[in-house]
Amino acid sequence: MSGKIPVELRKARQTVHTYERLKQCTRCGTYSVLWHDNCLSCGAERKFLSIGDIVSSVLRRNIQRDALILAAIACAAFYLARTFQEMALSAGAGVLLIAVYAFLRRRYAEALMNNALRKLLLGENRAIRRGILLDVDDAASDMEDGDFKSAYEKLREIGALITGSHIRNLKVYCLNRFILRSDMELELGTLIPDEFEPGFITYLYEAAKVNPGLVQRDTLDYVQKYRVQIGGMVEGRATLALVAAAALRVKEYAFEYASLLYDFVDELPRERFLRLCRLVKDNPDRAPELRQKVLETAARKYGNDPEFEGFL
Repeated sequence: MSGKIPVELRKARQTVHTYERLKQCTRCGTYSVLWHDNCLSCGAERKFLSIGDIVSSVLRRNIQRDALILAAIACAAFYLARTFQEMALSAGAGVLLIAVYAFLRRRYAEALMNNALRKLLLGENRAIRRGILLDVDDAASDMEDGDFKSAYEKLREIGALITGSHIRNLKVYCLNRFILRSDMELELGTLIPDEFEPGFITYLYEAAKVNPGLVQRDTLDYVQKYRVQIGGMVEGRATLALVAAAALRVKEYAFEYASLLYDFVDELPRERFLRLCRLVKDNPDRAPELRQKVLETAARKYGNDPEFEGFL
């Protein structure tokens, strides 16, 4: 724990869609996903619009344009009418046309919103990427200044849109500077690297200790794939044992990753081992080799423990 610092992380922002994190500076057009009010490009303060507000603005302009076109058509028809009856018909048709248009806009409002959003995101793709790269530079500057807390919080926001290995590795680098606690809002599956990364294993070791529930199928698959390399690290075997114990939180994991559990049966905490005993007893036809080792271990280590009598 030497060199690590205690931190109180900013609560992660929750959105229904990741694009909702985007905002645009109305002065220079730069995009950002960070929470501060000043634009990293032009320095303007409080000049941001959310992506939802931008789309709503586009739709309002479209409605105004369409309304003007429909009104112009109705006026032209009225002007060209030769009789009072034709004038009445043209006026009525114009009102009906506008009413139908309003009805259709209301009925398909969600589809129109989604279409406008898709066009905006596609059209602004490069500008959005440039803006997010400015956010990355801002986080990197914090890291250079030793402010790993701010850097991680920014990278976490950025990582919701950009999931590349570079961002993941930077987040892990920051997290390895912190003293982890069970009450912290930690991530794990979103940090899994494309290749074997010792830094990630270091973080996995600490994270699995304070919050075993973070270990899910994607983490187990990664550990299974790089099991040999992990075992060669200083805390490698301890990490594998922690992951094996965490796997027992889900019944199916115990059998899907039976080979991992097999090697660490002796190192499982008592309560985790007791759960494993119950699982293999209730499923005698699954993972027979693991079952045999579990029963042998129960007899050897817990032969006098009344809770294990049914497994001896």
